[in-house]
Amino acid sequence: MNGIPYRVAISPRPTGEDYAAVQAADLARARVVRADEVRLGDTVLADFPDFDRPGIGDLVSAQHFTDPYWATPQPVDASCDCAACHTANWTTADCPLVKLTDGFPWDPCDIRPATDLLLVAPYRCGCGCDTTLAADWSAYDWTTPASVQHLLETGRPLRPGEVLHLAPSPLTR
Repeated sequence: MNGIPYRVAISPRPTGEDYAAVQAADLARARVVRADEVRLGDTVLADFPDFDRPGIGDLVSAQHFTDPYWATPQPVDASCDCAACHTANWTTADCPLVKLTDGFPWDPCDIRPATDLLLVAPYRCGCGCDTTLAADWSAYDWTTPASVQHLLETGRPLRPGEVLHLAPSPLTR
């Protein structure tokens, strides 16, 4: 847990129509990190809302998001017009803020104190695809078999025109 001196409880991810599906492999490799340790493309699965600098050894529980999201960590932008950025002035000198996404899947940005705990599935891909996130979610290919396969294996679709050479399988023949 990257030196976090707290015990965390991670309940099984809820299922049902209110919760987006998450690949079992992503859940299996999920880890607890501080908000300032989240990296580009990580899938943010849950937070620990009761975490408020508990004593060492205190148990904190994860609350799964209905819609996990891809992280695009960046500094808080004072010129952003969303409600989250306008109320981000509650930072303290010992705890800077981190913007983990600028709206997807919600309208406002997700602003977190750098020390907040999050459950993330680290981004993984070694296929040579473009790993930089597109500025707009419509910039991804959500329909071709290669892109859907890439989405299932890595958590991110390909960009239009990006081609992977896949081994034939019964589903792609």
